[in-house]
Amino acid sequence: MEINVVAIISIFSTVLIGIVISIIGHFLKATMEDLKSVKIMSTETKTKLAIVENNHQHLTDNFNKLYTAVKDLTSEIKHLTHELARKKDINE
Repeated sequence: MEINVVAIISIFSTVLIGIVISIIGHFLKATMEDLKSVKIMSTETKTKLAIVENNHQHLTDNFNKLYTAVKDLTSEIKHLTHELARKKDINE
């Protein structure tokens, strides 16, 4: 019985290459699944960030309106206080 060294090396190489490809395929599949989950999370985060930015702008606008209203009310209260003081001076 003659052992064909070239045939054995060829079979061994084929099996070894198959194993290496299987291992690489396994890790590639896991990496692609992780990438998919990161992509989904990124999309969700972008959506949530857009909502937060919109709410921030809305709140900023409302606080500016509130500040203006308080400023106007303060001015009106000062004016009414001066008018009331003037009327007291006139009545006395």
